[in-house]
Amino acid sequence: MHDLTHLLTEHSYPTSLDRVRRSFARQPDCQTCGASAIRHGLLLGGLTLPTATLETLLGIRTYQGTPPEMLRSCLAGLGFDAEEVVKPARMSTTRFLDSLRGDLDEGAFLVPCIRKADHWVCMGAWEQGRIGMIDSYFALPRGTLGRTVGRGPRPGREPKPELGFYSLSVEEIDALDWAHHITLVRPGIWRDHYKAWLPARATLLRLNLPHRNPRGPVSLVGAIRQAAHQFLDDHDYSYRRLHLQMRSGPDLTVPRGEAIGVETVGSPRNEVLVVRRLGCMVSGQRAAPEVVVRASALTAGHLAG
Repeated sequence: MHDLTHLLTEHSYPTSLDRVRRSFARQPDCQTCGASAIRHGLLLGGLTLPTATLETLLGIRTYQGTPPEMLRSCLAGLGFDAEEVVKPARMSTTRFLDSLRGDLDEGAFLVPCIRKADHWVCMGAWEQGRIGMIDSYFALPRGTLGRTVGRGPRPGREPKPELGFYSLSVEEIDALDWAHHITLVRPGIWRDHYKAWLPARATLLRLNLPHRNPRGPVSLVGAIRQAAHQFLDDHDYSYRRLHLQMRSGPDLTVPRGEAIGVETVGSPRNEVLVVRRLGCMVSGQRAAPEVVVRASALTAGHLAG
């Protein structure tokens, strides 16, 4: 894959800690777990990239998911050293994770495909016999993970579509049938950046902290981004265009074609909404902004057929 490092936005530690911490999000739909797992691994090092951009780079709509080789190729293009590591069948999970501790302590993270190789997640810390995991789709009530996975969820205890942060014991991670296509992601050219962000890793993984609802209030531009990424680019829905209603002047309409990325830049007071076509990124080209408007100039946004 082409050099994709120019697509990443760097954030400094500790000034951007709160912004990065609030950037973790549930995956847009059932096919985008690979994109979300990569994005969450990037956030552990203070790097950001829209999920929709990753969706295009990974060819998720073509493959109906993320093949392991595409995941590693994308990470390599982004400047990381991505290597598949195999857990020997007779090796305990504790011993296997201990063998990776040195890499994790230097900023690496893991992207395994759990639930019988059906769902990508991000793992970022191995301390005191527990692994810190971010699941972009399944969130279970606390204390029920080990009892539900593997034997089927109990009535009223089914996983619900929501972002989940976990500190898992060895027994709990083994219950997830996790050791499939395990990708060890070393920081590569971003080594210094990840080293700077290491003190924040426990905070970003929500380790040793009360489990709170990660969603919080959603701003207007945040809702527009979520709608565009989750529904406009999903062919299971009939939406054909994104309509932006302006405070003054003509309204703007962005028709669906290639994958659309919606991002915000700038401080909250001077926030700007940027809409790009992402198809050209697969061939290594930059995606030029198609729409750029001040967030304060927007009064509403909606998807239309």
